[in-house]
Amino acid sequence: MSGPKKAVFYVILALIVGVALEIASSAFLYAVQKDRIASLPGPPSEPATFLAVRTGLSWLFPGSFPDPATYRRMTRQPAGFFAEDPEQGYRANPGRYVFRYSGLRQGKPEHLDAIVTINADGTRFSGSAAATAARRIFVLGDSYVFGDGVNDEQTFAFLLQTAFPDSAVELHALAGYSWANALVTMDRIRDRIRPGDVVVLGYAAYYKERHVAAPSRLRSIRDWMAATFPEVELDPKDRLIRARLGSDNRLALDTIPMHCKFDPAYCDGPAPAADHVDRISRELLKAIASKTAGKIHLLHMFGPKDDPVLRELPANVQLVAATPQDFSYVMQDNIMGLDDHGGPYWHYAMYSRLKPVIAARP
Repeated sequence: MSGPKKAVFYVILALIVGVALEIASSAFLYAVQKDRIASLPGPPSEPATFLAVRTGLSWLFPGSFPDPATYRRMTRQPAGFFAEDPEQGYRANPGRYVFRYSGLRQGKPEHLDAIVTINADGTRFSGSAAATAARRIFVLGDSYVFGDGVNDEQTFAFLLQTAFPDSAVELHALAGYSWANALVTMDRIRDRIRPGDVVVLGYAAYYKERHVAAPSRLRSIRDWMAATFPEVELDPKDRLIRARLGSDNRLALDTIPMHCKFDPAYCDGPAPAADHVDRISRELLKAIASKTAGKIHLLHMFGPKDDPVLRELPANVQLVAATPQDFSYVMQDNIMGLDDHGGPYWHYAMYSRLKPVIAARP
């Protein structure tokens, strides 16, 4: 066999061996992880052969070859951060907590601690305000607005409090919350909203599946809990708020079990039609806007500009464009790679968009 032919032969042989190893490794990984496939964070980012070798080495030498995907997680200290709420589904318990984000860097474990303080009324601490504040700034939203991953003093709500010391900023936000939760909050605080006060309402395209508690939302919670808190025993009392159209075709709110384990049929159900979800989202925004005669600043954090929900906004709702595409620089940090939520740069970017809007208010 000539030299060129021999080289081609060995290349083809190597490719065949490589493919065979990938197939065998994939079969091995499936056999090992078939009971937890649903909890994996997504498709593998490395070749199956490499993952199989690392899995084998981790068996032979426990702790020497940890899997970064399974090591990356978050814990809250002390326990008991969440409490039941008959209307919201859940809320935060008052207290001082440490949110610890753990991961691996070059094979070595590391962690980041973020201090989270919950006030007696369930809001997150956003700085000290004068007892006789000239106005209040109510901030409503989800984990990004709440500031998962950053310290109390790094949230954009805290930055607003610093910028407007004569105002009192109240951060009414929590992980997993949606506009359905915001509507409940607005009902609770509507008697405290005075002329001249400010309402900031967070929004991202992913809110929409939360508004209707879509089955996909419950499945994502199932997978996230299995990957991040595998030791936590799921509680049937954990619930999600859901917005829907009642028999009279009017907006209605209720709660459903948060975990697929307690309603597998619902969890495996079909996805609601996109136009139906958009309609409910628009109805929620109208209902929120109706709770105040003042202006609501709608902080658009993520999602397309042509989102149908953002068309024909209520008269007292003003859009504040703050998606990554609205900035001339990279502002979407992620807690040093330990978490996907926005870090200090992201919060400053949100603040930079809100500050001039609020400052322009009479």
